[in-house]
Formats: sequence, structure tokens, C-alpha cells
Amino acid sequence: MIRFRPSRLAAPLAALAVLEVAVVGGLAADRPHGGALAVLAALVLAPVAVWAVVTIAERLAGPRFAVAAGLVYVVLPFVGRFYFYGGFVDVFRREIAPTLVGLRSTGWFALGVAIAVAIAVDRVRLTAAAGAVALVVALVLWVDTDWTTLYDNFHETTWSPTLISLLPIACVLAVGLRSPELAIALAGWIGFFILRGIHQPYADGSFWKSLAAATPAAALLLTSLVLLVPPLGSLWSRAAPSAAR
Repeated sequence: MIRFRPSRLAAPLAALAVLEVAVVGGLAADRPHGGALAVLAALVLAPVAVWAVVTIAERLAGPRFAVAAGLVYVVLPFVGRFYFYGGFVDVFRREIAPTLVGLRSTGWFALGVAIAVAIAVDRVRLTAAAGAVALVVALVLWVDTDWTTLYDNFHETTWSPTLISLLPIACVLAVGLRSPELAIALAGWIGFFILRGIHQPYADGSFWKSLAAATPAAALLLTSLVLLVPPLGSLWSRAAPSAAR
């Protein structure tokens, strides 16, 4: 198993952590949030979340992939807005982006960071089992819903509802090619909150805000898409000769 090597990633990790703290501080100054305690908690959790994402990604596919995943995590609250159009862009800006860094729904976000930390400290088997159980529970509780309405909501607010429908499957597959246990952990994690979000109001962004706890998982999964491209996948393989177990 490839373990986190501070000597190789200390400098970029520190830079990403500082950048994430600046992002959270900037969003807190400019967007609605849950109050002073929520801001303080989000600032404390920011470097922890970056460390967890970078550590998991480094174990999965090497240091270059780890830096890329860290960058994706940092910019997600900003680049995510480009996937939406019309009036929903303002919903993303004011409601969703602050939630993705813990300024709102702080408790759910803290849960997501805790899960990421558990995986980062080599509790992959435990989190995979917990993720599988959580996904089964979510399927029992929430799978019976109006999927057509959700797809229609995607169609009215996003540039490609088909992409967002298939993206989680492709991302989990990309991780599963390297580490089946990590793929199960991430799939269970993000799947639980997606299914929970389906039963939240869509117009005010609550579906997307429900994914706050899955932000670290989303960053890892999105970055993992590069592993499905053979030439790029080979590049990461040379950087990380053995994947996570």
C-alpha cells in the first residue's frame, strides 16, 4: 500500500490548505452562512478536508493525482456554477456554494470530513462496510421516488441531465479499477446523500445542498475520471506503481 509521504507532498498540501482557508473566508464574507460558529467550524475543517482528500488520492494514484484532487476540491464551489444555467446560477452562488464548504449545513459537512479522515487513516475496509450498509439503508428508505421529476429538474437547471445521471457510475468505476474497497466506500457515501437529497426541495437548491457531506468524495470521484483515459491512466500508474488495497 502506498502511504502518505509528507516529504513529497508537504509543500503542495500546505499551499492547498491555505488556499482552501482563503476560499472559505472569502465565501463567508460574501455569501449567506449559518453564523459565526458555522464560519469558525468551516475554517477549522477546511485544512482537515484538504489533507484527507490529498491523502486518499495519493494512496490511490500517486502524488500528482493527489495534488490534482486537492485542486478539484478547492475550486469545486466556483467551477460548479458553470454546470448550471439561468436563474439557478444565483441559487448555486448564494445557497449551494457556501454549503459545499461547511458554511451552511455544517453538521452534515463535518460528517463528510470525518468519513474522509477515517478513509485517509487506513480505515478503508471499515468505511467500505459502513458505506455499503448506508447505501442499502438509503435504498430502502428513499429509492421509491419520482425519478422523472428529478430528471426534469436537472433538465431545467443543468446543461446536461444525462451527464449528471451517468457521471457517478463512471467515477466509481474509475476508482474501482484501482481499489474496489475505496470505490465501495465512496459509492456508499455519495449514494446515501444523493438518495436523501432526492426527497429535498429542488427549487431552493436543497437537493444539491444535501450533498455537502459528500464534497470530499465528489472531488475524489471527479478527479478519478482521468484514470479512465488510457494514456493519462498510465501516467498516474508510473507515479504510483501499486494502488490502494
